[in-house]
Order: sequence, then structure tokens, then C-alpha cells
Amino acid sequence: VFSLNINESSGHYYQTARIAPISLNYFGFCMMKGNYNVKLHFAEIMFSNDRTFSSFGRRIFDVSIQGRKYLKDFNIMEEAGGVGKGITRDFNVDVNDSTLQIHLSWAGKGTNAVPMRGVYGPLISAI
Repeated sequence: VFSLNINESSGHYYQTARIAPISLNYFGFCMMKGNYNVKLHFAEIMFSNDRTFSSFGRRIFDVSIQGRKYLKDFNIMEEAGGVGKGITRDFNVDVNDSTLQIHLSWAGKGTNAVPMRGVYGPLISAI
């Protein structure tokens, strides 16, 4: 078991996260037709940067919204500049059929058993 200190200035969004080995799907139902700004919050909270075994993990995944791939080979640590740092990505999307779908999927890259099984794959802190 390992722990990671989160940068307190990152806020409460980044203290927990949903993760899955292969994919995460989120749906917004009963939405009015129109253009929406979707803000996704990420922070790498499962790996560390302290040169221990838990620092060897690499999380690489894709993000699709409404069936369109917006982020390919997304690596939270690289984009945020380290572990425990929050980062957001904003997307303008159209909803035409009353349903918004957000899909995060493992890109087939990165680690899948380091530092331990179950902490790899797509990760999201908040929507």
C-alpha cells in the first residue's frame, strides 16, 4: 500500500478518482438539444514521483465524447506536469439526441500491473 500527498491548492476535485482497467463510460440523459461545454478534471493520484516502485506506472488512455475522439494517448502526469496536480480539459460538444456520452478507454499503452494490479487504465476525478 502506498499513499500520495495531493497538492492542497489543487482542490477537492482531485483527492479521489474513478478508475477502470479498460474503460469508463458516463452518460447524461434527458438533455436538451444544443451545444454544451464539457469540463473534465484529472489528477494522477495512484502513481508517485518519488523514485519508488509506484513511480514506474504510466497511464495512457483516450477520451471520446459523442463518439468523437478528443484526446488520444492522454497521459495525465505529462499534461499536468507531475503527480498530484490537477488539470482540466474543456470540450464543446453538440447533443442532438438527448444523450451525452463520455468514454475513456485504455489506449493499449502504459503499464498494466505497476505498481499493483487495478490502479491502471483510464482515470477521471470529476466531470
